[in-house]
Amino acid sequence: MIGMIRGLIIAWILTLGLKADSLVLDSVLSDKDLTTISADQFIQKYPQFILNSSQKDSARIDGKKIPTQFLQLPLVESVMRFETGQNELTLLLYSNGDSGEIGREKFEALVEGLKSTLTKQFKQPTTLGETSSIVRAKGLAWKVPAGIARLEWSSTRANPAKGQEYRSEFVRVVIVTETKKVATKATEPWLAVNQLRTNPEGDKWIGTVPMVDQGEKGYCAVAVSERIIRYYGKDADLNEIAQAMQTGNKSGTSSLEFTYQMQRIASRFALRFQVIQSASDAGFISDIVRDYIKVMKKKGGASSTSGLSANNFYVTLPKLDMDVLREVRIADKRGVARFEKIVATSVDRGEPLIWGVEMGISPEEGNPQAQGGHLRLIIGYNTEKREILYTDSWGPAHELKRMSSENAWSKTFHLYVMKP
Repeated sequence: MIGMIRGLIIAWILTLGLKADSLVLDSVLSDKDLTTISADQFIQKYPQFILNSSQKDSARIDGKKIPTQFLQLPLVESVMRFETGQNELTLLLYSNGDSGEIGREKFEALVEGLKSTLTKQFKQPTTLGETSSIVRAKGLAWKVPAGIARLEWSSTRANPAKGQEYRSEFVRVVIVTETKKVATKATEPWLAVNQLRTNPEGDKWIGTVPMVDQGEKGYCAVAVSERIIRYYGKDADLNEIAQAMQTGNKSGTSSLEFTYQMQRIASRFALRFQVIQSASDAGFISDIVRDYIKVMKKKGGASSTSGLSANNFYVTLPKLDMDVLREVRIADKRGVARFEKIVATSVDRGEPLIWGVEMGISPEEGNPQAQGGHLRLIIGYNTEKREILYTDSWGPAHELKRMSSENAWSKTFHLYVMKP
């Protein structure tokens, strides 16, 4: 049995291409300062990590860009979260979104191999209860010099009645302090005034939204979800949320599944999830289609709208004239004004807006995604300049950006908010 597991693990390593010059992070298990070190000290000690934002609340290594290994296994990513005296380091060895489906046999072999290695070094583990409030994840814990090393893993069972196949989800090692967490911001009175920032230029924004880097996978919806949940002081992870929403790397997350799961997840954290605007509303799309066809007829391009309807809008969207579509949307002055009011009201309450957009309708620069649906967060506004301030889940360069209200409205299709 042990020989079979070892063979499968070797095959796994060869599949992922473990490089001889990879950065080795085994030493973190013996780093007694790991859970108490400051962000600046941590970066000095582990310079390969990149801070996710100016808040210095987390740092990350992308395993695809900097080959990294732990216990002779390649790491997908490594994320350090800083909280005074209670830092938490997550070493992700496998995730469906990054590595694709590997099947039950390889998945279980990976878990068993890690169990065997950690037990050999640190004796018998203790069994953890449910390690997630979002999905059914299993876990074991070992006492290590750095604190506690938790091996956590999860998979989705096959359910033929629902047409659901087995799906491997994630395997990770989380290193935390040995002492139990005390009450933190999660139980302190939540006040909007403590989240808001202003400057002399007239910007007003929510300055405490944590950054989560989704990487190169189509995880904008689950990354945004993790950011919102952590903003309200709760623990969450985008891989857990991806499992709940059955998010695919290329297919992303459906708006209906996103809404359903966010309502469910919010209730588990004593939060409320509200749909403000949904492009699933046939009337909303019908109005856009009607106005677009009208403008195209005036411009002499009626033939290009043949067959266009609310039912096939998203299928034909990439073929539409984006300049005309933008013109149609910003001509809706009532819509723009309502959008600006929603933004100001939500920001003043300290409630980030989950913003569903169609990329490419209005110009943007420096983004890894040029077309298609995308979720991001609106976190501020400037009334005098008629701008909104927003953030994308792509790392430090996307922490705080701005756009005119008209351009923002032109690409707005979904708006949601999670409330404390």
